[in-house]
Amino acid sequence: MSREQKAALVRKQKYFAFGDVFVFAAALLLIAALTAFAFLAPREEGNSFTVYYEGEAVFSAPLGEDAVYVFTVGGGVRKFAEGAAYKEYNVIEVSDGKVRVREADCRSQDCVHRGAADWGEIVCLPHAMRIEVKGEAAQPPADY
Repeated sequence: MSREQKAALVRKQKYFAFGDVFVFAAALLLIAALTAFAFLAPREEGNSFTVYYEGEAVFSAPLGEDAVYVFTVGGGVRKFAEGAAYKEYNVIEVSDGKVRVREADCRSQDCVHRGAADWGEIVCLPHAMRIEVKGEAAQPPADY
């Protein structure tokens, strides 16, 4: 078979059959349904949050009480004091039923850019700190 004959055979082939339309339409509908479910599914907003350091819970507080806390690596969580000097820290702010990391001294600032959350998690990888918003009420420890 010559080169021209092979090229002619390739040109005659159909790469898209009529039945493929139904397969692509079904795939698009499935993608649209799953996307709508992910964004429109009801979610339970939390009413408390817990701070974890290296996988261990170190602090819990309700989201209903506006407050500002500071997390320091190895030092736990305590009330934030304006003007105090902290090293390896995250400033955690609770306001309007949401929690956010207002300030951090890590380079990536991913936890700060996450913004305020009333569900889900906020993670700071450089400090091995994670904030998880929960549905059940929690009380802050008496010694913070």
